Amino acid sequence: MAMNYKEATSGVPKEELIKYSKGIARVDELVDSLRRQDLLPERFSTQKPQVAKVAKAEAVRIPLSAETQRLVERLRRDGLAVYQTEGKTPIQLTSEGMKYWFLNPALEDRVSEPALLAFRPNPQDFFLKGSQNIPWDTQVELLDEEIQRFERQYPDSGMVMRVGHLPEWTELSWKHFQATKVRPFGRDFGFNHTWTDTYENERPGARRADVGRWDGAHGLSADLWGPDDVLPDLGLAPLVEIPQK
Repeated sequence: MAMNYKEATSGVPKEELIKYSKGIARVDELVDSLRRQDLLPERFSTQKPQVAKVAKAEAVRIPLSAETQRLVERLRRDGLAVYQTEGKTPIQLTSEGMKYWFLNPALEDRVSEPALLAFRPNPQDFFLKGSQNIPWDTQVELLDEEIQRFERQYPDSGMVMRVGHLPEWTELSWKHFQATKVRPFGRDFGFNHTWTDTYENERPGARRADVGRWDGAHGLSADLWGPDDVLPDLGLAPLVEIPQK
């Protein structure tokens, strides 16, 4: 549901609105801030889940259907890593032991919906081939070609290959390391970064979030770079979202 500032703040006491809207540029971020303080108007209660309620959602997770389980098993046979994310923010992961070499403060509390996600863990296939050192628009063209190949390989599966959200990649990276002791974006991956589809704000020219360079004990890097940046260590690693039917 699209919302504007007037809708999001209707019924919120003025002094509370001033307190909890400092430094926030996007209406959806303002809604999240108000929600965390139990100040959100009731009509927005079905929007993104509160960060504080993630643990409860995890406890009542519905088992995968037989159809979804078959998709998961097929992807794993084909060499993909599959994990269920729980909607944790990058900063939440630090309580579990995740370390960051650098975590941009603007990204600390970003959150994505829980999802069943897959990626190619082999360093040779992790990034789209040839996606480093080229502009974003050209990277997207490579992704479109890869999506077509993926859809031919898995016709009518309902799975979607796409660019990942920043909090999805931080959570997936931590889950994969816990499961395998292999650091995505680490030495075997050339310490490269991937673009995400998370932006600093909705204004034209806003910086885009990247994640990468997991340098051993120093931790992962999650930052905001200029949307037109072209770098030899900045590629595009796609995610696959699996429908939970």
